[in-house]
Amino acid sequence: MGRWDGIDEFLQVIETGSFTAAAEKLGVSKSYVSKQIGYLEDKLDARLLQRTTRKLTLTDIGEVFHEQCLKLSEQYERTETIVSNLQHKPRGTLRIAINSTYGVQYTAGAVAEFSRLHRELSVEVTSTYRDVDIVAEGYDLAMRYGHLENSSLIARAIGGHTLSLCGSPEYFEEYGVPETPEELRNHNCLTGVQRQWSFDRQGEDQLKVRVDGNWRSEDGATIYAAARSGIGLAQLPDFYIQSALETGELQTVPYEWSRYTRESWAVYPHSRHLSVKVRLFVDFLKEYFPKHFDAHRNFFIGHH
Repeated sequence: MGRWDGIDEFLQVIETGSFTAAAEKLGVSKSYVSKQIGYLEDKLDARLLQRTTRKLTLTDIGEVFHEQCLKLSEQYERTETIVSNLQHKPRGTLRIAINSTYGVQYTAGAVAEFSRLHRELSVEVTSTYRDVDIVAEGYDLAMRYGHLENSSLIARAIGGHTLSLCGSPEYFEEYGVPETPEELRNHNCLTGVQRQWSFDRQGEDQLKVRVDGNWRSEDGATIYAAARSGIGLAQLPDFYIQSALETGELQTVPYEWSRYTRESWAVYPHSRHLSVKVRLFVDFLKEYFPKHFDAHRNFFIGHH
């Protein structure tokens, strides 16, 4: 018998004044209620009720037990109300992990605006170059980009951004502008650890090109600085290089094949009983970012 078994039946018997009325209210049989009360008394090794054919009264021990059970029941109801309110009003702390490569610039404004709209929430943002373990490290949500590995996590597309192939005017003057993806092998490419760039191809799968160079970094700001210095070619988000394009410090490769559109994702552990703070934030992100994609998709990353 569980710790709480019999208590609901006991409280209903006292409230209604009889086993029959308690059984009707609980939607069970009279014999079931009687057995539960009997089990409860056996567990406590104490008689709680005095039963006669005409009258049902509490023993002295039953009086004390009933008083304490009422307090527990009221506390449980208050707890249910608190939980219900939390599911309708954002409360507590929202812990978010974002990718440091470009994610800080991409998401910082969105997170700040969401925080302004929901001042009752505390927001903690962690920026990292690795994909965090959302569950083990206690995050509510992570922002990720591009292709997602198989996982039991849930991902929701919230938008995306375009990356362009770019370099400084000095670099292009000395080494020329690549006219095809194949020509990238002749250029110093500023890459991350993977040394692979993806490009869009209309009506076809993305083109993946192996590239190499003498400058590698997971830090987008570092690659950006190297490109502006004329060290080599870089593939960077348009929003990241906009100011350098306007000042002429960088120029983009002017061919259709040189662009890559990358999806942005909100990733979280589960969707059943999803907390209101996470649900509100995901819905907010869908509205905040440009709608280049079908942002209403909600699906498991892995195969289930």
